[in-house]
Amino acid sequence: MSTMPHKTRIAIIGYGRFGRIHARRVRVHPAFEIVCVVDPLPHARDAAHAAGFKAFARLQDMPRGVEVAAVVTPYDTHAEVAIRLMRMGIDVLVEKPLAATERDIDALLEAECTSRRLLCTGHVERFNECLSMLPWTHTPQSLAFTRCSSASSGSRSIALDLMVHDLDTASLLLGGKDREAFTIVDVRQRDQRLDAQVIFCGTPMNFSAWHGAPSSDARLSWQETDVRHEFSLRQPMSPDGVDALTLQYTAFQERLHGARTHPAIASAADGAAAARRAIAIESWL
Repeated sequence: MSTMPHKTRIAIIGYGRFGRIHARRVRVHPAFEIVCVVDPLPHARDAAHAAGFKAFARLQDMPRGVEVAAVVTPYDTHAEVAIRLMRMGIDVLVEKPLAATERDIDALLEAECTSRRLLCTGHVERFNECLSMLPWTHTPQSLAFTRCSSASSGSRSIALDLMVHDLDTASLLLGGKDREAFTIVDVRQRDQRLDAQVIFCGTPMNFSAWHGAPSSDARLSWQETDVRHEFSLRQPMSPDGVDALTLQYTAFQERLHGARTHPAIASAADGAAAARRAIAIESWL
C-alpha cells in the first residue's frame, strides 16, 4: 500500500504584496503544505482568511507542527522574526535582504549557529533562467547592472531593496564571497536613483538602481574584448507556471534534506555578504 510523501509544513510570515505571492506559489508546490499565515495587521489577516488560509496575529499563536517558515515581512523586522522562529525550532527562509544592519546580520548568524536551524536567504535571481549558464566565455573586463522598480521608494533603502539583488548575482557569477574583495570607488544618489562604482573580484562594476520608474526592469551588460553585450534579466511572472520563486522553494526543500542543488539557494552567509555590501554602499553617502 503506497503512502503520500510527507509535505513540509510551512508558515508564511507576512501577508503583504510579496507575502501573497509567496503564498500562491507555495500553495501549489507539491513539497509544502501551508499551515497558516501570520501577520499583525487585521486587514492582512482578513485577506489571508479570504484566500482560504488560517491566519494569526502573533508567532506564538501558530498551531503546533510548523516545521519551516518563510519570512516576508519588512526587512527591518527580518532579524527579530527569524531569530524568534529559529529559537522555536523552526527552519527559516528570509526574503532578501537578510537584514538591514550589521548588528542584525551578526545576530542572525549567531542564532543560526546556536539554534542549529537552517537559515536561507531569498535571493530569487539565482533561479533566473537567464543566468542558468554564464553568459560569457571569458571573464569580462567590466560589468554593469541596472535595476529599476515602478514602485515608489517610500522609506526603503535603494541599496537594500533593489541593488542587493545584483550584488548577490555578481558574487555568484564571479565566485566572490569575501568582503575584502569588494572595494567601493564612488557612490552617488539623486532623488530615487543610486549609482555605485566598485571593484569586485578584480573586475570593475557599475550598479545602478532606482524607484519610481515608468516600468520595472533589470539588465546586465558586460565588456568582453572590444564588444559590449547586454541582455534583460526580467522574467514574466506566470500565475501557474514554474517560475524562479517556485524553483527557489524546490531548492529550499532539497536543502532541508541535506541536498545541494544547482543552482543552490542562498545560504545565510550568502545573504549576509550581499546585505553587508549594500549597507557599505549606503554608508558611503
